[in-house]
Amino acid sequence: MGITTQPKYRGEKTTAQTIADVAAETGKSAADVEAILLSTFRKVIDNTTSGWKHEAFFGLIGFQCGSGGSAPIGGPESWDFESMDINLRSHYGEEGRQRAEAAFSAEKVGEQNRVAPVFLEVYDSDTKSPNHYVAGKGLTLIMGNRRMKFDPAAGCKVRFRKSDGTYVDATNYPYAKGTTVVCTVPTGLTGSLEVEITIDINGGLRTGTYAFPIG
Repeated sequence: MGITTQPKYRGEKTTAQTIADVAAETGKSAADVEAILLSTFRKVIDNTTSGWKHEAFFGLIGFQCGSGGSAPIGGPESWDFESMDINLRSHYGEEGRQRAEAAFSAEKVGEQNRVAPVFLEVYDSDTKSPNHYVAGKGLTLIMGNRRMKFDPAAGCKVRFRKSDGTYVDATNYPYAKGTTVVCTVPTGLTGSLEVEITIDINGGLRTGTYAFPIG
């Protein structure tokens, strides 16, 4: 048997709800809160797209820009915001991580009688940036399954689900040993992707999807 985890979302908080929550907590008017948040987020976008990393506000949450676009070597290059896959990324500061950890809770929601792939880490092989990829480059997957094998000849593979719902397989696998699998992301991929892996666990092929999109 194996144990896997995944987030379960309650829904989506609207901007109006968050403004009301902050106004109630601080005693400020909703109009003042809206103006401050709007100005702050605009400044974060302006600063990060100008090449600055943003330290974690009050040790809570920080921001920076990343890119994931690529083009074949020797081919025509026409770079813009979309082709470079510019995305805003956030991270916990120390105070933010402690606050999130203190509010964290886990709940067992059920059992199934076969082991599924367990993802521990997914990151760009060159920069080690978590949940990030560069098309045409390596992507490292660290799995949490003890008795696993990754043999492409036996049906094991990594594939990526694009925003239109279609899948594309990894180009090749330059490294696969133990619980570490390195695959090459196909050229031309952009935007947010879901990562799916099929591995051999205890003599049977098992497929699982990483809980977080990569971009």
